[in-house]
Amino acid sequence: MLKKIYGLVSVFLLLISISYLSKINTSNNIVVSIVVEIILIVYLIKIFWGCSIYIREQYKNKKYSYSIVMNLGLLLFLILNTLRHINLLIINSKLLNIKEIYNNTLNSFSYFAYFTLPFIIILSVYSTIANVVLIRREGLKPQNLLGVAFTILIVILLIVSQLIFEVAKNLDFFNNHVYIKRFLDIGINSVLCYYYCLTIATLFCIYVAARFKPSYDKDYVIILGSRIRKDGTLPPILQARVDKAIEFAKEQKDSTQKSIIFVPSGGQGPDEEIAEAEAIEKYLIEKGINHNDIIIENKAKNTVQNFIFSKRLIDESNKGSGIIFSTTNYHVFRSGVIAWNEGVECEGIGSKTKWYFYINALIREFFANLFIQRKQHFILITFINIALFILVFVGYKYNLI
Repeated sequence: MLKKIYGLVSVFLLLISISYLSKINTSNNIVVSIVVEIILIVYLIKIFWGCSIYIREQYKNKKYSYSIVMNLGLLLFLILNTLRHINLLIINSKLLNIKEIYNNTLNSFSYFAYFTLPFIIILSVYSTIANVVLIRREGLKPQNLLGVAFTILIVILLIVSQLIFEVAKNLDFFNNHVYIKRFLDIGINSVLCYYYCLTIATLFCIYVAARFKPSYDKDYVIILGSRIRKDGTLPPILQARVDKAIEFAKEQKDSTQKSIIFVPSGGQGPDEEIAEAEAIEKYLIEKGINHNDIIIENKAKNTVQNFIFSKRLIDESNKGSGIIFSTTNYHVFRSGVIAWNEGVECEGIGSKTKWYFYINALIREFFANLFIQRKQHFILITFINIALFILVFVGYKYNLI
């Protein structure tokens, strides 16, 4: 709520500043222009610093949060645009004017979209190649086409944005209302910029979460279940999760002599011979884990229930409170967010997966995160574009664009 108020106040102060500057002759007043540019740079750095502190505190407290993604995306945007304004101040200081500053600020989204487009294209090509390999090795399935779907989505967004620009050029309405035409350009690029920032930030958070190394002071390790084979054995992806938990338990025992209790979690699906947790328990015992060091949770149907039901059993056992969970590397971040949202304070470890499956899973996690936060994204994008429309209209009224 405070961030929304802060944003509204910022836009309000900016509009007052524009109104004031429009009443004085700033076209050739280099001193005023330099002062305005310096104030803008300081303001951007202040926001940048606030986002940096927030992200650092979140990681310091070992929390998983979608707000980290949002702040990291904003951080990327601020880095590029702060550098652009510093460059404008240094290179054009002798010719600087308010109109140039205003247009440079409005074009921030466009510049960022163009700057990050090569990265998005590379990611799209790589994900498509990975999907081709995945299909050749594991067959043609809907879930194996996410990389291709991501590429198609990017192409559609680029084509649609260009079509809108071309249509706007040839319609009298837009030619008679130049500020609306300008807003279309900036508004479309703001949406592209928003999702580019979100994509890069999400992939970074997933990568960092997967590589995190918890301290060796844990009492329980929750093993998140997934679909098992028809004969009740573990497929490679689930087996890797269990092996990762066993590996951590061994490392902790060797380092601190502290044992850990395994909590395999997962119910029985309609086409599964036994519950996932029971299959994991069987595998653990085969790997030499004592039956007394295992507490099975065999009712959960999804990740939310994995954590809720497992935490309930952990509280009942009352043998400590330090918890980690083991899942596949690409799933650590979203699982951690779910856990913290359900009041389960824990850290995650991630097992490796094949490269051609990893990128497909990353994209799946991105879309899953996007869907979970869809309302917040819609509100933010709407707010950004309303603010941009106001700025474009005011700039047009005072001959700044």
